[in-house]
Amino acid sequence: MDIYLLLFLLLVFLAGAAVTQFYRGRRKNLLILERSIKILEKVFKPIDKNYTIIGLYVGYDATYKVSIKDIRNIQIVTILFPRHSLLYSPIARLTTRYDKIFMVINYSKDKNFPGESHVVRKGYYRLGVKHSIHGIEKMRVENIKIGGKNYYLIYTHRSLLEKLLNFIKGLENPLIIDHVAIVPKMKRLYLAARLDLANLEDLSGKFLELAKSF
Repeated sequence: MDIYLLLFLLLVFLAGAAVTQFYRGRRKNLLILERSIKILEKVFKPIDKNYTIIGLYVGYDATYKVSIKDIRNIQIVTILFPRHSLLYSPIARLTTRYDKIFMVINYSKDKNFPGESHVVRKGYYRLGVKHSIHGIEKMRVENIKIGGKNYYLIYTHRSLLEKLLNFIKGLENPLIIDHVAIVPKMKRLYLAARLDLANLEDLSGKFLELAKSF
């Protein structure tokens, strides 16, 4: 077979595969985005909300105002695996890796906490926790296994840490947690996790209960 014909057929095949992947991936990502928004609004019951779309079918940045004592607002960011892009998917397996959700509870400025605490899945930060958590040299660092996965415990206050651990262990699927923290300097409760629609209502609901407990 002529080499040019072979290359032409290969390009036609790749173009067809890319188009098919685009529509299938776009449909799945849009479904995840739509369902996740419905679940999050059901749980947090925002009295005001604002959404900013991130890329094409990749995610959104949401800010919710809620009528909950001591909480100024809730920020949520979702980043989905680019299922719609055949060519970028191999790169994304090294970068994005999987669907992610980040939640931040911003407390009122007069809210005080007795210390700082983090629970971080080992390997989540590529450069390590020492390069990712400010002031770690002044905190205690321990290791623990939860559901077969290794986590770092980084803290200055044990009772705050215990609350974070109880939150994780109380989830239907604790293995989706990447990082959860209470950061007093920023007046915020932070969460990074794998976005799984089957566990999202449980995750967000228990995260809200954790936020109210401080």
